[in-house]
Amino acid sequence: MIQDHLAATLNKQRSLPQHYGEVPGWELRYFCDVRIIEVTPMPTQGISRAGVLADCTAFERVGTELVKGTLGQLGQWIVELDGHRIQSSIQNDPKDDKLKTWNNHWSKQATDEVHRLMHTKWADPAVAARRHFGLPPDAPLR
Repeated sequence: MIQDHLAATLNKQRSLPQHYGEVPGWELRYFCDVRIIEVTPMPTQGISRAGVLADCTAFERVGTELVKGTLGQLGQWIVELDGHRIQSSIQNDPKDDKLKTWNNHWSKQATDEVHRLMHTKWADPAVAARRHFGLPPDAPLR
C-alpha cells in the first residue's frame, strides 16, 4: 500500500501517466520498495506517523523489453496513516525547513537503521514493473 502510494506520488510530481497505455508512447513509471523504519502513534490526531525509507526506480516498456530509466531515488518519507488509509506523505528534503523538526524526532535506533538499510539489497522493482506492463517474468531488462 505505501509503496504504491509513493510511486503514484512520484509519477504525479513528474507528470507521468497514471495507468499503462494512458498516454501511448510515454510509458515511464516509478516502482518503489519501502522499509518502515519507525511508527509513532498520534492518538489525539487519530493517525499514526510512519518514517519510511523508499528505493524508487523508473522503468518503461519498449516493445517486449523492460528498460530501466535514469530516474531513481533512495529517500526518507513521512507517511501519515488513518487505519488502512494513507492521509498524506511528504518526501524528506534536507533543504526544507519544515522537515528539519521531523528529522530531529528520529530515534537513534531509527537513524542507525536507515544507514544500515541504505547499504543492503532491496527487492527488485523490475518484477513489479514487468507485471505492471504485462511483460513475462523473464522479459529482457536493458
